[in-house]
Amino acid sequence: MKFSLFPLLTFAVLALGALDMSAQKCKYTIDETDPMTDARVRRTKMTLEGRDFVVNYYRKGDEFRVEMAVALIGERNFVVSEGTELNLKLGNGDIEVFKAAQRATPVSYVAGTQVATNYSATFFCTEAQMASLAEHGFKVASIQLGDETVTRVVKDKKASKTQENAACILGD
Repeated sequence: MKFSLFPLLTFAVLALGALDMSAQKCKYTIDETDPMTDARVRRTKMTLEGRDFVVNYYRKGDEFRVEMAVALIGERNFVVSEGTELNLKLGNGDIEVFKAAQRATPVSYVAGTQVATNYSATFFCTEAQMASLAEHGFKVASIQLGDETVTRVVKDKKASKTQENAACILGD
């Protein structure tokens, strides 16, 4: 009688597949402890469209933030003022509003044959808002930058990533 490893390996693979695969692996751009306060600091990153619109979630202890970086073609000289609103339309249709925590100044640079301007802003976020993001994710992001409104529709795959990242930020 010949012994075959195939049935044993098949059984092992099926047994592993039956384990709870819902445990998600969180990827952070920052996951460290603040040496001054001993608070855990975490940040996740999502690039929504090309490289011109990035949304991060940030947590330090019990402080939550939503961060946005957007690149615009052309030289822009306006400042994103404190209190400027970032609107995120959740997967359930609700709109969450986040207010800028501080001013964001333009950073212009030459990209190939064009001039581009970057803005990086951080927005206050409550734990309840982060929980809503974790439950529903967001599918549209919109912000008033100078005289134009920049709106980005998030693809379904990226929308689920916004949900996963918020859940990671909420977790201990």
